[in-house]
Order: sequence, then structure tokens, then C-alpha cells
Amino acid sequence: MSDPIVAAYKSTPLKAQVERYSPVPLAPAPSVGRRLVLSFAPPLILGILIVAAYALIRADLPAHRQFLMPSAEGLWSQAFGIAAFRSELLMRALTTISIAITGLAVSIPVGIMLGIVMFRVYALEKAVFPYLVALQSIPIMAIIPLIQSALGFGFLPKVLIVALFTFFAIPTTLLLGLKSVDRNILELFKLQNASWWVMLRKAALPSAAPTLFAGLRISGSLAVIAAIVSELFFLSGKGGLGQLLMNAKIDFKYEQMYAALIVASALSITVYLSFNWLGNRLFAHWHELSDRQR
Repeated sequence: MSDPIVAAYKSTPLKAQVERYSPVPLAPAPSVGRRLVLSFAPPLILGILIVAAYALIRADLPAHRQFLMPSAEGLWSQAFGIAAFRSELLMRALTTISIAITGLAVSIPVGIMLGIVMFRVYALEKAVFPYLVALQSIPIMAIIPLIQSALGFGFLPKVLIVALFTFFAIPTTLLLGLKSVDRNILELFKLQNASWWVMLRKAALPSAAPTLFAGLRISGSLAVIAAIVSELFFLSGKGGLGQLLMNAKIDFKYEQMYAALIVASALSITVYLSFNWLGNRLFAHWHELSDRQR
């Protein structure tokens, strides 16, 4: 006796069979306008809400305290609208970003090498990881006086503080990515008698790259903050935005202080977006990204 399902299928017209069992087509790619709206509309709306909340809080302050929260007109007339201050702001921003980038240039290669070594030697991972957690748990501001005593007040201690701030996320995210590699891929390399370095270069590192760049984005955004924090404690020498913040607060120039805060935030966002763009540029075609399908 024939299977009733097969019999029903054979009795169905060929056109109906094709329509019923043909693959479902993929959804069309979103238009350029839709992508632009999805990219810029949410942060723009949230920014408008933040500005509105700022204006409401400022309006609720007594008149003699409203100088603590400058208006947009005050920011322009007392800060951004002054050519000499714009030049000073630019020079100090360059100083801060140079400290941040130099600190990242130290923490990134050291963190990557440590993550690879911990992945290779399990006993070393167990030995080092608790100290990484302890390093992250210790308030950096508490050990800044020790750094001052050992290294003085120049450029090097500021770079070291940035490196300490940004170091933890790099080896931990890389190690997580390396340990998440598909075991079937590693077994395939072993069947081909590939060395450990070949497996690392051609399988483990490419698979761990998105996770690593997530850590780099975190470290990049923290680098500018760490540079400003270091300048708040090392007021001697050529100062950046942190020193400008302190001087403006002492002189009650709150418009200039807020201008420095805005520029510092813009620098931090720029570094974050740079790592985000670089990671997508290098590795987006290796991995399916959910936001591409929206």
C-alpha cells in the first residue's frame, strides 16, 4: 500500500508543488534612506530629550545658581565663540588624545600577547586571571600617588595610567573569543597535522576577532577618560583637557568647563566609533550581523 502523503503529493498539480515547496525568498535589503533613519534618528531623538531635560533642570534652579549650568548662548559667547579659546581647546584636545593613543599603543599589544599566552598555557591562565581581576578591582586613583613617587609628573606616568585603565578588557575578551572557537574546526586542523600556530593564525584569531574588537571599543572609549583623569592629578607640564577643566572650575569659567567636557565626550565617541568601523571593515564579512538584516 502506498503512503497516503506520497499519493497526495503525486496527485497535486506540478505548478502547485513548485509553489508549495520552492524556497522562501530573502527579504529585500533596506533602502539607503531607511538605513540612515535607523542609524541617526534614535541618537538624535535621545539627544533632544537630554537637551530638553538639561533646560528644564536649569530653569528650575534659582537665578543666582544658573551660572552652574550654562545656556547655549553662554557656551557660544564665553567659550566656542572666542577664537583664542578655540585654539587653546584644540591644542589641549591634541594633548589629551596623544596621551590616550600612546596608552592604547601600550595596552593593546601587551593585552593581545597575554591573551594568546593564557590561551596556550592553561596553568598560566589560572595563575594570571585572578591578578587581572584584582587589577581591575583596585581603584586606579588610589595608586596614582605611588606612580607619582616612582615616575614623577611627566608624560610617562599619564600614559601608564591610561594603559592600566584600558588593559583589562583586551586580554579577557580575546581569551573569551579564543576559547569559543568551534571545536570541529580545530579537529579538522589537527587531522591535517597543522601546528598550533597555524590553528591560531587561521582559525582561532579570525573567530575571536569580533570579540576582541568589542574589548577594543571598550578600551578606546575609556582611554580618553583615563587621560583626563591622569591630567587631574598631574597638573604640571603641558596639560590637556583635564587641566583645562580644573583651571576653568577654579576660575569659575563654567562655560569653558562645559566646552571642555563636550570636546572630551566627542573625542571618546570618536575613538569608540573608529574601532567599531575598523572591526566592521575587517571582519563583518566573516560573521553574520543582525543589524544588517533589519
